[in-house]
Amino acid sequence: MDIFEVLAAITTRKNSFINSGVNEIQALMKAERDVSNEYHISLLDIRRLVGEKTPKKEIRRFRS
Repeated sequence: MDIFEVLAAITTRKNSFINSGVNEIQALMKAERDVSNEYHISLLDIRRLVGEKTPKKEIRRFRS
């Protein structure tokens, strides 16, 4: 699975959450979490692909 397929899966899930009535920010977070669990990719890597800035506290939490 390459980067574009992962981003396409996130976008598809995000749009389905938005259509069900969830706001855009929460929809993106849920889509990231779902794709992370389904494809066994760390959530930190998913967030880097999407382009979110991750605070250093959160990076420490993922590593420990």
